[in-house]
Amino acid sequence: MSLRIIDENIYLNNTVISKKTFLEHDVVEVVNIEKEHINDFYKLKNSDICNNIEIYCDTDNYSLNLLKEDDKTFITKIIGVLNEKKDISSNIYNELIFKEFSNIGDIEVCADDDSNNLNILLSTQLRDNESIHESSTKIDSAYQELLKKFF
Repeated sequence: MSLRIIDENIYLNNTVISKKTFLEHDVVEVVNIEKEHINDFYKLKNSDICNNIEIYCDTDNYSLNLLKEDDKTFITKIIGVLNEKKDISSNIYNELIFKEFSNIGDIEVCADDDSNNLNILLSTQLRDNESIHESSTKIDSAYQELLKKFF
């Protein structure tokens, strides 16, 4: 298993999944992993992933982001909590998350408000022996814990 950059190509195992867009930038962004590559992507461990890469995986329910710089890989899930019919102001929402729920175990929790939604960002550092799937599962558990605290 590997995620690596060779010349202008970004490879997941032996398959080109994207091309480098900006050759001068330190961090390479890959905007979305195609569905046929998701299972292999989730099996990757920290040592399988090259440095200076950022990946976005969007699904219907959340967005999973991976960033690896300086041999540290961070996994973040962004989950929409409230939609346009906001029952709470974004300022109160951000304050609530910051004061009450900034960490659940080793998962960091942040509020994020875009133009239409109030989102929760749950983030953790990928350990060397941990797969993206395992890290994602930890984030899901923290999210469920957060929901229990909300309701």
